[in-house]
Amino acid sequence: MNKLAWHAVPHTELSLLLKQATLDDSRAVGSSTVYHLTVDGRDVLAISLADGQAVVVEAVPLPINKRRRVDPTAA
Repeated sequence: MNKLAWHAVPHTELSLLLKQATLDDSRAVGSSTVYHLTVDGRDVLAISLADGQAVVVEAVPLPINKRRRVDPTAA
């Protein structure tokens, strides 16, 4: 399973992200707006907050050595 990584950014950085991304969906939730984006083939969730900040959330794949190995010969 992938881990989630998030970071806070100013609205100016969010606007740059929105320009380079494909907008899949967006919804207003109270005084915030939630954006579902595709950036370079990755799903990204961005939440625009009323205070001039935004939170950007995306999945970070586990490194190969942390993935569970499955023996293809075992049945």
